[in-house]
Amino acid sequence: MNTLMIQARDGAKLACHRYCPEEGLDTYARLLFLHGGSFNSRRYANIAKACVKSGFEVILCDWRGHGNSEGTPGTCDYVGQLEDDISDTISWFEQRQPLPLILGGHSSGSVVCLRYIEKYGQDKLSGCYFIAPAISNTLEPLRFDAPGSKKSFMMNYWRKKPSYHPAPESSLKHIPKMNNRKFLLALVLPFLRHRTVMRFPGSAKMAALEGRVLNYSFNLMASVSIAKYSKAFRQIKVPIALICGESDEILHPSFLPTVAQWHLPPTLDKEVYMLPKLNHMSVLSGAARVLPQWLAQRWVKSAVPQAQEEHLVEQVG
Repeated sequence: MNTLMIQARDGAKLACHRYCPEEGLDTYARLLFLHGGSFNSRRYANIAKACVKSGFEVILCDWRGHGNSEGTPGTCDYVGQLEDDISDTISWFEQRQPLPLILGGHSSGSVVCLRYIEKYGQDKLSGCYFIAPAISNTLEPLRFDAPGSKKSFMMNYWRKKPSYHPAPESSLKHIPKMNNRKFLLALVLPFLRHRTVMRFPGSAKMAALEGRVLNYSFNLMASVSIAKYSKAFRQIKVPIALICGESDEILHPSFLPTVAQWHLPPTLDKEVYMLPKLNHMSVLSGAARVLPQWLAQRWVKSAVPQAQEEHLVEQVG
């Protein structure tokens, strides 16, 4: 692994941790991977190493203000800056060593990738993958109801919520808390949008040891949210993998199968992996098993030269 510092359009240096197959071995495609909210790339090395063994280059990207990237921790300059950073990172690698590109991430990182597709399209992508995408600012995907969800439901649909499923204590320790008063003030007063409106659970001491960012501003929180997720999914025309644990604390178990059935074209190359007994974080161990398989089934075979493939067919015949 080596770390590259890539300059974004505003001059900030973004850390990209690059894992490559051993010298002399084929590299079939490049994976760009975005970590989840509050974390950095350090937690995702197991997925990178597993994909490298299958012949794929992996780029673990630290968001600005996270990990080794420059920027103010817990905020960004404007809503949407993270997908602009993805665009700059893709262009940097494309100019130096073009390879088929597969874009994805975990949790909020998946949401940023979905926002990139919505904003920039997929002309530069050969595939995409979403691991436990934390689409939490709309009600449909959620496994449990937040304390204010009854009021939100009434405001959105003008009727009483028919059921209420509060989150158990074991799940609440993973779910960030919103300060609604600060959020509303930032919504109407733009000069407040760099101030903290959301906090992830955890002690400041442990966060410092793990390199986590616990406080998020309005700008950053809005940059990892996507209200019209169904519209974004409907744009996807490249092979896609949707991966989630059946015990995920955020996503309802039926959400990703519903996305695949209702929001992705029926002829699209799509796979849904619902991994038993895994939650929002432990799903990473499962993803390290199924993601390399999904990749190999699509890109390793396609990388066989045509003449060699015809020879193999003749041998089989």
